[in-house]
Amino acid sequence: MNQPASFARMLTPISILRYAWWRRRGRGFTVQLQLRNGVRLFVRPRAAGNNDLGVAYEIFAHQYYACPRPLPADAIRLVVDLGANVGFSCLYWLSSFPQSGLVAVEPHPTHHAQCRLNLAANDMLGRVQLHQAAAGAAPGRMTLSDAGTSSTIMQDDADGIPVEMLDVFALLAGRQVDLMKLDIEGGEYAILEDPRFAALHVPYLVMEWHGGPAERGWCLSRLDALDYETLELFDNGSHGMLWAFRRKPALAG
Repeated sequence: MNQPASFARMLTPISILRYAWWRRRGRGFTVQLQLRNGVRLFVRPRAAGNNDLGVAYEIFAHQYYACPRPLPADAIRLVVDLGANVGFSCLYWLSSFPQSGLVAVEPHPTHHAQCRLNLAANDMLGRVQLHQAAAGAAPGRMTLSDAGTSSTIMQDDADGIPVEMLDVFALLAGRQVDLMKLDIEGGEYAILEDPRFAALHVPYLVMEWHGGPAERGWCLSRLDALDYETLELFDNGSHGMLWAFRRKPALAG
């Protein structure tokens, strides 16, 4: 991959000064920044149990969600963001695909509230169906660990945050999904394994897998069986990111 750009260089001149002051003051408060493309971000202090700056850097500087293949902006009308976190990915999709709408799912109550705040700051709430819930293959009640960006579903008797789990296939029934982002801290396996996933016919998928080499291998094999080509962005051993592209059926004749 190309060397990532400096996050500061992606900001407007005034926001560069705000960003520098925020860092100099120890990042102890929430700062509002604006990217050169007009997107506004609220970045909270690290002490708030989050990694807002790291997520912003991954999305806007590393540009992990920039499709590595040509993708006309007008070809994307519905994006599904499973694991929306604080909404930076939602802002990326909506600004990249101005004709699109978005379905976003985020279970952590604090991140969900921050996601709504970031969308509202950019006048994008009207384009989003935002659900405070965990993404899964069946409805139910679950317990979420309170681990900031890395919060995961836990055993029902564990201490944590009680959350609703949505059946994403029921949520998306009858809708054409053009692009799906899947980053749900280990919950991706239930989504990919469900036979209803193939019926969605999602042409573009970007996802983060979690676990280790066995889980990575399972994802690659499963996506191949679902008729996807894959392109890995990175593999850190315990997690990694990839893009998957649904193969087009061969023409008869």
